[in-house]
Amino acid sequence: MSVTDHPQQQERLLEDAMDWLMRLREAPTDADLICTWEDWLQASEAHAGAWARICRTWDALGDLPAHAPEPVVRPIETITAGPVSASGWRFSRRGLGLATAALMSAGLVAMVFGPAMQVRLQADFRTGVGQTEIVTLADGSKVTLAPETALADEFDGTARHVRLLAGEAFFEVERDTTRPFVVDAPDASVRVLGTAFSVRDTGHGTRVELAHGAIALKADKADDSAELTLQPGDVVTVDRADGRTARGQVDPTDIALWRQGRLAVTDQPLGEVVALIQRQHPGWTVMPEGDVAALRVTGLYDLSDPDKALMALTAPFGLQVRRASPYLRIISSR
Repeated sequence: MSVTDHPQQQERLLEDAMDWLMRLREAPTDADLICTWEDWLQASEAHAGAWARICRTWDALGDLPAHAPEPVVRPIETITAGPVSASGWRFSRRGLGLATAALMSAGLVAMVFGPAMQVRLQADFRTGVGQTEIVTLADGSKVTLAPETALADEFDGTARHVRLLAGEAFFEVERDTTRPFVVDAPDASVRVLGTAFSVRDTGHGTRVELAHGAIALKADKADDSAELTLQPGDVVTVDRADGRTARGQVDPTDIALWRQGRLAVTDQPLGEVVALIQRQHPGWTVMPEGDVAALRVTGLYDLSDPDKALMALTAPFGLQVRRASPYLRIISSR
């Protein structure tokens, strides 16, 4: 039995692969880190296999970290030893297997992280895990970006357009009757003259909350093309699958409380609230889908300690949060 056949050794390699995934997520442009990761990845077939397994696992869960670099797979001769073929390449049976595993894992990374790479290329403003940032646009409007948010600025002389590419942002718009301010979200567009509101990509749709002023919302897929007018305290969610809209109410003072390190939720799905807390956490959180994720939640949570927030969120439902590693939390039944 080889050392990599031992269950403890396999578990350690998977932990190492997870560690690399999270480190690359935190610093996707760190050239030294990427180079060191490539050295680890191509050091053995076991490393490449563990990396591929971790990628497949996250791909199956549908919950992958937002950022990772494109791997650079080195020519076979730099990672193998053996006879030289007629074409000048060095190869051996072991080396060919290693190269194949590395290439397969590179393909997995390209497939998994490709959309996130596109978001980074399109964004003019971005925040990472646990980060918030206030940006001032060309017209003087202020936008507060929540953690893991990407925004594109598309201002010109006649229009004020921005695109929410990912995450959530709170807008405080300077009034200009000649140039309406338009936020394009994944499932809807919001048109305003001067007001304050929040727009969030929930992963399953778009959620818009109005703090003060008035805005008009138009869902992209709705049969009725008429705009919905929102008043302070109004909440409208747009379902990504069918474009349907649902309207609710919240206390306007609770909107975008993440700017003060707190999270206020009113009758929201547990899965979506976990995803919001996840943006504050350097690790990754896995939870069951289906009925558990659909449980409705109302409460106020302290984001300064994401682990305690997760425990406070899940405890009333008889769930527990297990710390599987420094970079992984698992929510499950007791």
